[in-house]
Amino acid sequence: MTNNKKLHICEEGQGEKTVILVHGLTGNHKQMAYYQEALGEHYRVISYDLRGRGLSDEASEPTSIDHHVGDLVDLIMRLDLETVTLIGYSIGAYICAKVTALSSRVTSLVLLDGAGVADLGQKELILPSLERLRKTYQSKDDYIRQTKQTYEKLQIKWTNHLEDLAHYETKETNEGVVHRSKVSVMEQDFNSFFDYKHEEILPNIDIPVLLVKATGYLGPHRPLFFNESFTELEKSIRKIDVMITGADHLSLVFEKQKDVLLSVERFLQRATV
Repeated sequence: MTNNKKLHICEEGQGEKTVILVHGLTGNHKQMAYYQEALGEHYRVISYDLRGRGLSDEASEPTSIDHHVGDLVDLIMRLDLETVTLIGYSIGAYICAKVTALSSRVTSLVLLDGAGVADLGQKELILPSLERLRKTYQSKDDYIRQTKQTYEKLQIKWTNHLEDLAHYETKETNEGVVHRSKVSVMEQDFNSFFDYKHEEILPNIDIPVLLVKATGYLGPHRPLFFNESFTELEKSIRKIDVMITGADHLSLVFEKQKDVLLSVERFLQRATV
């Protein structure tokens, strides 16, 4: 990378066209496994760990969406991609939308329940969920047990995919097992949702876009984004298709959403001709 930082990437597929997947706030590249597996049949699909996550280098603090935007632009250049499709989930959607506005190399864009206008109610959902990142656990099994309990309260079915993700996002230290991500980095990145300049970014997106809205409630609470959170997107992006799914924000990536995957595949077939 031009900033001398390392990004850990995972590449699958042998297609002529390239898709880059960008994961969510506290996730890593494995969060996008269902999408990488499905699209890898026809495309070269690259996922990576944002800085401050997984095996990528630590994020420079203070961090923000803009720092990750710079990293993704650098990655596209480093891979020498003349054209690329971006698919972003949650914070990944904000990142991909801004990169699309900046780079003529992006030819199609998928926003998975992200890049909407943030509201204060989201802080009540997101910030308490970061507490698990502060803790030290007795073992990886202890972390997995507690994480499984948390997700099951949110009606997320525990799977081998989630177990693999839980192993990957933790590391062993002399004091015990800890999450690889720092809470301060997650908080700074999340707070930058509220600084996102939709009115400056969105009018510069003039390529086919698929927006997937996840309307399911997160446990007993609310959807992460309301329908009206995306009004600015739908108003400002001329070539936008919208898909509405009953999945919630977490199950959109933690469970295999066959209808969403099919919609994404059909969109890419049309958009990348």
